[in-house]
Amino acid sequence: MCKMNLLKEFQTYVSKEALFEPKHKLLLAISGGLDSMVLLHVLKHFGYQVSCAHANFQLRGDESTQDALFVKNYCDSIQIPYFEEIFETKKYASESGLGTQEAARNLRYQWFNKLLVEKSFDFILTAHHANDQAETILFHLIRGSGARGLSGILPKNKQLVRPLLFAKKQDLESYAQLHDIPHRNDSSNESDKYSRNFIRHQIIPKVQEIQAGFVTSMQHHARLMQATAHYFEEHIQGIKNSIWSKWENDLAIEAEKLCQLAYPDIVLYEMIHTYGFNILQCQQAIDAWKTKNSGAIFHGNSWRLLVDRNYLLLSTDPIAIPEITIQSLPFQFQNGHLQYTLEICDFTGFEENVWWLDASLLTFPLTIRAVSTGDKFIPLGLSQYQKISDFLINKKVNQFAKERAWVLMSNHRICMLAPFQISNEFKLTNTPQQALKISQKKEG
Repeated sequence: MCKMNLLKEFQTYVSKEALFEPKHKLLLAISGGLDSMVLLHVLKHFGYQVSCAHANFQLRGDESTQDALFVKNYCDSIQIPYFEEIFETKKYASESGLGTQEAARNLRYQWFNKLLVEKSFDFILTAHHANDQAETILFHLIRGSGARGLSGILPKNKQLVRPLLFAKKQDLESYAQLHDIPHRNDSSNESDKYSRNFIRHQIIPKVQEIQAGFVTSMQHHARLMQATAHYFEEHIQGIKNSIWSKWENDLAIEAEKLCQLAYPDIVLYEMIHTYGFNILQCQQAIDAWKTKNSGAIFHGNSWRLLVDRNYLLLSTDPIAIPEITIQSLPFQFQNGHLQYTLEICDFTGFEENVWWLDASLLTFPLTIRAVSTGDKFIPLGLSQYQKISDFLINKKVNQFAKERAWVLMSNHRICMLAPFQISNEFKLTNTPQQALKISQKKEG
């Protein structure tokens, strides 16, 4: 009875969720444990094109070696293609600053995705089941996750598929016993030092004393939250389209429009969490703008969020501007997403993102460098030197743009503060013979 029930439910679930078809090449992540061995048995029963991939993380000494050998021998015995990779997991975890479990997960999926491309697989399959779903939702709830985290494990996420989410652990155990499916037990699953094991062994049994159908109710909860997250994200995207724009090097969010919305911190988090920002930073950024604390900066994963006067600006970490010596023209260089071209030519008229200098006043070599403390120049139309720092403040230039500013120098004098203003000392005369044209072009 268990065989027919599990197999029938498997077919129904795969069809209902549109997980894969018989024509697809499937790569099964197999540990040798009961769950993945049952999934392999079911896939082989239906004749799917399946291969197995086993990751040996070398975390349990000889036990890890024996797991790999067991899976390889089993796959060979049933003529299933087998791939194996041995990882220096502890070394990688130490070098990357990750926990062991997270490091193993990163290594595992990096390798799976590599196999996906190299061997032309259509999908990666894992044997997560309904109990794993309940554990995941509880784990995310404890960590304070939003709708996305409370959605739990998705049946299908791009090319990653979990075709056993419909089944409880006891269903898989009964199926394995009925069909005498061999498997290995991972001793690390017994240790409560890992958060998920503690939830599995200590929390869920207590919850089931109150609600016997807890695992089943979590399946329904996951489905509900997945739908909620889906429509919520659609709504957030609509908001994003109305208040989000791209500048030359930055992403800009209109702060006033954002703060007129209900729960602006939550909306901001949903828009920028993929850049590595957390909800507390989003709350602090909103508070900083409301209290006119312009200049406040928050750091994500190689991205920064700047509170400006009218905008919240997103930019990557600054890239140092090297000192460049220009012996001759024409000359081109890149600064962020902007490309600059310097060339000698006849004056053709003023236009946006083009600056002109009197070439006869220049002495080679020219120098391009970052702005230094104390730099001064005479802005166009003025007669007195002004500190560049004061000029940028007066022009209300934001911090990110200040970091990307550079100067063009001739004979130790600043000819231009780019991309803002030329020096009055090097402006074109009424009858210029030759002009230095500096043009700015957005990359791509």
